[in-house]
Amino acid sequence: MNADEIENISNRPDALYSIPFYKDMPNLPVKIDLEGMAGDFLSYDIADLFGLQPIEKEHLDTYGEIITINPSKESLELYKKRDDSFQMVFLVINAYGFKEIDGVMHCKPYNISLFPASKRGELTSLKTELIEEYDLEMDAKVPKLYYGFNPFKGAFGLYMYNSVDYSGIESEMIGFVNNMFLLSDKYNYHNVVPPFIKSIDNSPQVKADYKKYRKDRYFKKFNKIKPRKIWGCDSPIELFLLQAMDSLGLTPEIQTIITEDGLTVPSLHKLWENSRSRRRLKAITDADFYFPEKKLAVFCDSKEHHSSTESIVKDRNIDKSLAEIGIVSLRIYGKDIVADPLACATIVRDRLSEL
Repeated sequence: MNADEIENISNRPDALYSIPFYKDMPNLPVKIDLEGMAGDFLSYDIADLFGLQPIEKEHLDTYGEIITINPSKESLELYKKRDDSFQMVFLVINAYGFKEIDGVMHCKPYNISLFPASKRGELTSLKTELIEEYDLEMDAKVPKLYYGFNPFKGAFGLYMYNSVDYSGIESEMIGFVNNMFLLSDKYNYHNVVPPFIKSIDNSPQVKADYKKYRKDRYFKKFNKIKPRKIWGCDSPIELFLLQAMDSLGLTPEIQTIITEDGLTVPSLHKLWENSRSRRRLKAITDADFYFPEKKLAVFCDSKEHHSSTESIVKDRNIDKSLAEIGIVSLRIYGKDIVADPLACATIVRDRLSEL
């Protein structure tokens, strides 16, 4: 591994090491609360990412009532005939807020991303003949993780297969492999069958929006060994504040879209659940964190991007627009978060108590 591959999260505040299980977490089973943080729709959507993807109509017809992780023989023959190659793609989850309950480490996700398999610094691909010999169902039961996975830099460390070791590393840098799928390079987008989602079935525009999202986010070929973000924090300073807030018992929504009509959605999947498409979305901003019960939007502002006159005016206009729909803004500088994340989290807690 070269230096770039193992790059750590930078400017990590020393205060975070006082949080239980922040480093040297015990080698216990881990349960990540995906539904509670990311929502049922997103959790269901990414759970569908297994086996050979995406599912096309002619391949779907080769299965029985249940689509299995291992492809059917008829499906493999169709791939052979078309001469498909496949990229192995991992669904990687970084987590925070670890708590031990009855011998299980419970935690919450702060980043969900897709990451392609590689070997010696090069992307890898598989032909159908190799997949025939590969038991995907058995492989899905084997624990996998990246010992050192920095979703903000696209840096990664040792890939561990059927082995668990959390010692000597910050828990935020453990990349838990939640799913793995094989991405076809010759699929026909118009023949792709998305998962059936009852809540959007009667909205053609939302269904089309959702299908296009899956194509662009899940089923786009990887040309670089870099993670593709699905959901979560955008920067380390957001993560630092999130961890500090969690230590005070605060659990906000992450990266919430706020619209002109007052709709707040923590992910595009929540938008679709509300029968809304991106095409008609009139967003004011994306709040780094949002507390829906108190209507408090928290922004982690870097000096670099928020100190110019133009940026200050823009932020004030955003705050004004939010106030008009009853939402309070709280802006915290990144340098203050790095200096003392717990003090910044206390500011958030105090502001919540005032509302």
